[in-house]
Amino acid sequence: MFLRGRFTKPLDGRTFYDQFEMIVSAIVIFLISTVIVYTTILAGIKLAQDFLSGITFMDAGLFKDTFGMILTILILLEFNHSIISALRQRAGAMQVSIIVLISITVIARKLILLDYTSVSLETLLGLGGLALALGALYWLITSVERRRRPPLPKDRVPS
Repeated sequence: MFLRGRFTKPLDGRTFYDQFEMIVSAIVIFLISTVIVYTTILAGIKLAQDFLSGITFMDAGLFKDTFGMILTILILLEFNHSIISALRQRAGAMQVSIIVLISITVIARKLILLDYTSVSLETLLGLGGLALALGALYWLITSVERRRRPPLPKDRVPS
């Protein structure tokens, strides 16, 4: 009885689709959390192996792999945090701006870990164009959101 009330209380007074969205979001949060825990354990094991290997840890390839795993964990944490924030604010589905920001972070991860000596010009142009397009999309979305917000009262305008 206690658990039933704990899970059904947030669903009271919501439409069927809102309830469905919250349940699916909770399942996605659980799945992403599982992947985060699994990836963190793998990164810890890999990092311990790298430290035990001695000076070969400073090899660029090994270092990039470990750094890539850590960046992946950070991206997953941000994704999970965004879903939880959307649920707490009762905003429904995640906002498009959050998805675009996460996409920009993923592209930045790719650019950080890219081996520029072996990549083709087309790949660089494609990634640059994608980053530029996502940046422009984010700028457009946030400019629309700023226009929709009511103005602050004159006594609360930041100086």
